[in-house]
This record gives sequence, C-alpha cells and structure tokens, in this order.
Amino acid sequence: MKVITLDKTDFSASCRRLADEVISCGFTPELIVGIRTGGEYVAREVMAAFPSARLAVVELQRPSTRSKSQFRSLLRRLPRPVLDIMRMAEAQLLALKPKGCVPDIALPQGLVGDGERKILVVDDAVDSGVTLSVIVKALRKAHPGADVHTAVITVTTLRPLIRPDHCLYNNRTLIRFPWSMDMKK
Repeated sequence: MKVITLDKTDFSASCRRLADEVISCGFTPELIVGIRTGGEYVAREVMAAFPSARLAVVELQRPSTRSKSQFRSLLRRLPRPVLDIMRMAEAQLLALKPKGCVPDIALPQGLVGDGERKILVVDDAVDSGVTLSVIVKALRKAHPGADVHTAVITVTTLRPLIRPDHCLYNNRTLIRFPWSMDMKK
C-alpha cells in the first residue's frame, strides 16, 4: 500500500489518461454520472473527451467521510508522513469492515428513463465498492438494457464489492486529491 499526491495538474493528466482508457475500449458514453464529491471532479475532467455526453451527479457518501470533515484544519497541519500513515490505517480498517447488502437508492429525476444507452459512472476511488455498486444497480434498473461502464482513478482494497471496468491504479494505491481534507495548500 502506498500514498501518492496529485496536484491539480497531475489530477487533470490522470483524468485524461482515464478517459483515454475508456476510449481505447471503444466505449463512447452518452451519459456520464459522477459520484459527488470526488467523482464529480473526475467526471467534469473526463467530459472533455466526450463533449456530446450529458453530465449528471449523484450524491452518496460514506458516513466516515462526513465525520472526517470536522478535522480538516487539524489534518492540514500534520506532517505528510503522519497523514500517509493515517490514510493507510483508515484503508485497512475499511477493508476489514464486512460488506453488507447493497441497498436501493432513488436516483434524481433527471437520471430516470432518458433513454441513454451508454452510461459511464465515474468516481475518484473505490474503497469498499459499496457506493459504486449502489449507483450502478440503480442506473441499470432505471435504464434497462443500457451498457453501463465504470471508471475510477484508483481501487484501494484487494476485494471491493465491485471492480470498475476502467481504473488507473488497481494496486491499493491511496491518492491525495486536490480536494482531499489533508491536502496541503
């Protein structure tokens, strides 16, 4: 397990590489769905490669992400090696947590039955895989027969609930993104 930091330039380049991977398999989405918050940033960058696609955003966040936000200012003061150790410890704890059943969610009205046949679901990272799995399940239910692909920058665990179709890092790489709570300004 390792931690890498992507500044805004590196992040944009990574999103271009991710879009190139999707293109190389011959998939051209009509709808790109970003999972807020990180997936929305990735989706907006990936959109440049698919200008005719429509963008939508879905919000579904782990409770631990919400609770960490109250420590943002403290995290930014800690030395990077300490932050890296904390990220690795959190990832190991998430990996130990049993993955329950995937609940149903209600998609925003704008995502139901618009007839898109090729959908790309984008997120920044897959940890447990529950969030991505829930969104994909809901989209397949709302768009029967649609070809749904998934794309993420990184997969942080060995056995996520769902493996994305496209990813740049599939080796338990943890990434500090430009919007991460522990990103130093």
